Amino acid sequence: MNKDKKYFWLKLKETFFRDKEIKKLRKIAGGDTYTIIYLKLQLLSLKKQGKLGFDNLEETFESEMALELDEEVENVRMTLVYLRKCGLLEEIAENEFMLPQAVESIGTETQGAERVRRFREKEKLLLCNAPVTKCNTEIELELDIEKELDIEKDIKKKKTTTIKKGFDLIINDYTSNLDLKKTIMNFIKMRKAIKKTLTDNALELILKKLNNLTALDNEKIEILNNSIMGSWQGVFPLKGDKYGGTRQNNGTSSEDEYDFSKYTG
Repeated sequence: MNKDKKYFWLKLKETFFRDKEIKKLRKIAGGDTYTIIYLKLQLLSLKKQGKLGFDNLEETFESEMALELDEEVENVRMTLVYLRKCGLLEEIAENEFMLPQAVESIGTETQGAERVRRFREKEKLLLCNAPVTKCNTEIELELDIEKELDIEKDIKKKKTTTIKKGFDLIINDYTSNLDLKKTIMNFIKMRKAIKKTLTDNALELILKKLNNLTALDNEKIEILNNSIMGSWQGVFPLKGDKYGGTRQNNGTSSEDEYDFSKYTG
């Protein structure tokens, strides 16, 4: 099946670094790092129209975002606390957050639409300069664009592809071990049974964390089986391994311990 790429971009305002919230954020110790994390969060939200989801792969939302962004958990936590204080991060539903600035700044366009737009711009320019007689090349280009538009319509119709097919592709890319594949599928079924269905992105994060915990397939299977038996939404170290033992709350303190009032007015 032909796939038409979709492009997303973030239109950063010219006044971004002059906005008082960003100026205050940068004055905090480590503020430049927090600003970069804020921009990375906006980029992460592009494909979801400015929204961020918490898939419970980690104990906390900030831990999950840190895993996604490859940033330190405490830096992400401090950034999220500040963004909430300033109204730059809003919780719109359980485990779902929105970045208002990102919503206003997202642009998107399919590859086919881009070709149509470029062709029409070129055609308009030619019409402005002189009368145009269509040559074979231009006719062929128009036909190509019509095909692109037809392909785009077909893609939209075929976006009913099942989640299972997407999971199969991810799992096949991840491992060739049949026992591990079967265990991963059992974990997916368990998540569905507890009404915490995995998305493709969430599964990729789970597998990424699994790689961080161990490189051995038999240990990965054991870790997944522990999660299945315990109906855990994520994966956790085995007892007595190098990461320090049993699953437990990491004791992250609440955001109230940090006073941002002096930065937020």
